[in-house]
Formats: sequence, C-alpha cells, structure tokens
Amino acid sequence: MIRLALVGCGRNAPALAAAAAASDHCELTVVVDIDSQAAGSVASAANAIRHVGDLESLLASRDADFDAVIVNTPNDSHAHIALTAIRAGRHVLVEKPLALSADEGGEVKQAAERADVRLMAAHTLRFMPANVQVHRALAAGELGKPGMLRSHRWLRRFPGPPAGWKHDQARSGGLAVHEGVHEIDQALWLLGERPTFVHALAGPDLLQIHLGYESGAMAICGIATGLPLGSGYYSLALIGSLGAAYADDHHNVHLVYRGGRPQAFVSDQRAIAVRAQIDEFAGAINEGRDPSVSGADAMVALQVAEAVAASSASGQTAHLKENGYVLA
Repeated sequence: MIRLALVGCGRNAPALAAAAAASDHCELTVVVDIDSQAAGSVASAANAIRHVGDLESLLASRDADFDAVIVNTPNDSHAHIALTAIRAGRHVLVEKPLALSADEGGEVKQAAERADVRLMAAHTLRFMPANVQVHRALAAGELGKPGMLRSHRWLRRFPGPPAGWKHDQARSGGLAVHEGVHEIDQALWLLGERPTFVHALAGPDLLQIHLGYESGAMAICGIATGLPLGSGYYSLALIGSLGAAYADDHHNVHLVYRGGRPQAFVSDQRAIAVRAQIDEFAGAINEGRDPSVSGADAMVALQVAEAVAASSASGQTAHLKENGYVLA
C-alpha cells in the first residue's frame, strides 16, 4: 500500500483525498497546509494526520512516514515542492502544470531520474472515461489516421478576488500555462506527435490554440473562462480517415430515452478520472516504471504552452526548431 502525503488543501484536495480513499493501492496518511483549518478539514474527512506547515517541516517531523507526495499548491510552488520531495527520496504526483516553465520542469525531471523516483504530472483529461475510449479507438485503428482534433472547454472565471494567485500571471503562468496545458497534453496524447507549428489568439476570457503537425493533422483547442456559474463543460471531436469520435464530460444534465418516459441524470466523470490517475501513479511506483504521464510528457506540454503564450502575445506563429519553438 503506497502511503501518500497531500501537500496543499485547496480546491482539488477533497477530490484527491476521496480518490486515495477509494483506491486499493494507496492511502492518504498525512495532509499538509499552512492553513490549520483547511488541513484539519481534509485530514478529518480522510482519516489522515493533519500537519500545519510545509513539506520541509513535515519531513523534519515524526509524521514523515510516507512514500509519495501529491503536490496541490499554487503553480509557482510546484517545482520547489517537487524537488524537495524528490531529494528526500519520495515519489511525486504534481498537479498540472509540472512547473511554470519548461526549464523548471526539466530540472524536476532530471532530479527524479537521478534519484530513481517516479514523477507524474496530473493531466486528468487523459483519464476521463470518454477520452480513454477515443484513445482506444485510435490505438485499435478504428478511426484510421487522425486528421482533425477539435476540443473546447468552458470554465468559470478564476474564483476569488483579483489579488488571488490565479489572477497573477507571474504565479499562475497565465491562461496558456494554467489551463492550456490540459488541452495541449490531450492533443499530444491523442495525435501522438509534437506540433510543428503553434498559433494562438487570446481575449479577456478566451484562448484559442491552433496546432499543426508534420503528418498533416491539425488541432484546434478553445478555452473560454467566462462561465458565471457551475463546474464547467468540455467537448472533444476527432476525425480520422476511417471514422470520427465525439466525447464530452457529461457534467450537464443528459436526457436518456430507453422507451417509456425519458430520464434526466448528471454523471461526473472527474471523480472516476482522478481515481484512475491516483491508481496509475501507485501502479508506476509498485512496478518501478514511468507513469503514463511522465515528466518528459509534462515538459513537452509546457514547451508548447510557452509557444502558445508567445504567439498570442505577438500575433506570430511559433515553429518547431531543434531547440524548441521560434516565432516567425
């Protein structure tokens, strides 16, 4: 049984704690946050030890009896906390993005390789059941050669006052890094290659990403953050040479007709995805292998996200060169 320490009790913490509790492969043993009330609430629900402070103080305490760390803190602290855990010989699952830059991500990746610990980035879209089915259909050849990927995600505006960390580009990385890495990693996963050109358009509540590939495939990924209420929505369509597939997250109410009276239901795939993600992390640790979303994967997503940010700011297209993306 993999013993987990959860560092950071913000918005995703209850879902991560619930996923660990539901897993047959790991357990949440300690919860860490500088906010005593937040740490206590999550720890109580998970039947875990509460530690008020940071990872460094936890490692120096009598409660440092755990195998792996989940990093669920603001983006600008991801690399530091991951490196602290790695240097202490702990495996690490980092909430996306892995770091604020590809260079920082590379440092984390190299440290994990030197320490021979498992490093995984939490790109949850790979574990959504509907997306998994699309990936399986592609891998089985049922859709043929992928040609066009179209994804869209509609989110609530960043919660909290404008002074919150998500509103501070220096801390969040901006929309391209904070949210765009989700769509970028999903495109890398489904299309199986790195884009040769990147172009992006941005507005106050919108980011549109255009990716082109050497194979001739294209991806258009839209992220809108103007949703006033609710938990958000996304959809995905992939067209191949032999067929097409569509998926969405089923957050909205769906009408099901099986004869007789139609029924309405809400099904949240995210809980299933987070559980699958936790199980994959534990499986990689137990089997001594790279997780399915490795540090290298997270670095490529960050490189593309940086190209997206540069393109949207300049109006130019970023082209893939030997050392990364160059505007032209």
